Amino acid sequence: VLLLVSDGKLRLDDDVRKYIPELPQYGRTITIRHLLSHTSGLREWSNLVADQGYPRGTRVTSQADLVNIIVRQQALNYPVGDYYSYTNSGFALLTVIVERVAGMPFARFSNERIFRPLGMADTRWRDDFTTIVPRRAQAYSRRADGWHIDMPFEQVHGPGGLLTTVGDWLKWNDALDKRSLGAVSDSLISRATLTSGRAIPYAMGMINGTYRGIPEWAHSGSTAGYSTYLARYPKQALSIAVMCNAAGAAATSYARQLADALIPGMAPRVSFDTVAADPNRISRFAGIYRDDRTHDVVDLFIDRGQLRIRGGAMLRALRDGDFLMGAAARVRIVTAADGTPTGARIFAPDGDTLTWSYASATRWQTAETQLAAFTGRWYQPEGDAAWTARVEKGALVLEQRPGTRAALVPAYADTFEAGAYGTIWFTRDKKGAVTAMHLGAGRVWDLVFSRAR
Repeated sequence: VLLLVSDGKLRLDDDVRKYIPELPQYGRTITIRHLLSHTSGLREWSNLVADQGYPRGTRVTSQADLVNIIVRQQALNYPVGDYYSYTNSGFALLTVIVERVAGMPFARFSNERIFRPLGMADTRWRDDFTTIVPRRAQAYSRRADGWHIDMPFEQVHGPGGLLTTVGDWLKWNDALDKRSLGAVSDSLISRATLTSGRAIPYAMGMINGTYRGIPEWAHSGSTAGYSTYLARYPKQALSIAVMCNAAGAAATSYARQLADALIPGMAPRVSFDTVAADPNRISRFAGIYRDDRTHDVVDLFIDRGQLRIRGGAMLRALRDGDFLMGAAARVRIVTAADGTPTGARIFAPDGDTLTWSYASATRWQTAETQLAAFTGRWYQPEGDAAWTARVEKGALVLEQRPGTRAALVPAYADTFEAGAYGTIWFTRDKKGAVTAMHLGAGRVWDLVFSRAR
């Protein structure tokens, strides 16, 4: 994209609809810059196909399938530019833009303008997953009965799908250091700015951040059984490329361990003043919360004297009354005058602030008669997805076709956890009748299903 900008064939602030007119209008204009920085609000395509009943890996998805489900979307996760939320949908549309502006397939353009000039002889796009690629490392995942092949059998490329080597990746970073592609080197690390005016670490396909006090320009990636990390430390003239072919391999951690060993004089790791938690105090904070942005259910419980998110991170008590989540996120429980929790504020290391609303002290206990209100067929026209809700053995179950089903676990009133599908919640009209089903799953914040007639 940046090469086409340097050619004078497009501008970063061009309306995406100039090149993809089939994309709906969403109020604010989505620009190419928004796509490059994951600030467009576009829903994640892989979640959308999963909501159709076809999670990645269960059928072959073509590039045309991917674009079709994106342009069918009539709503966004949030107003354009207000937040950063990683979405491969943006990079999928950028692939289309390159093809339409350059007048040639994306893979050919990449080869002619990048791979061949930079001597990246072992780099290509996986635009046909059936092609035999000599010396290709297959990807694997471990299951209870041993190792299995875990390959991304799909035609999707652009937002991933690059076949390359550690050696070619280092050639790429060297070319950026030497400015072989001109202004592209600077543009790639130009941080994005939200509509609030806050600059974020994400730039253009790269994160412009720091690690232990030194600049780090990097990005991770994972698909099926592959995981990768490429980092450039400009002041040290050092690049580190890590590629793994086992699901769950910690490519980012491996790269950082190499950086620790290779770079002298790094700043010490930030240490936090953690203390033993007051049992009486934290017992009041346990309960069910709702992520106000994504609608994810956050279940806080006591584990070995500390708060923990069920299925997730420990919240270690800090001396000032806040909690440490993960390596650097700070959590502050907000309470009413009587000490009852009303929510929480999460201060992320990148400057973002998230909020949780307190929903209930305990999980919602539902009777089978209550669950009957949610049964029926639910339809989502933007993804052409239909789900049937029924009660089985006292539990609410969603089914799309035989073998595609999700058992719903009650969280709080009218809200359920749906495993890999995320959170399901229902809304009612003024008379209390259930009129809509909503789905939220990390990169899709609120997909609305209506009762099918």
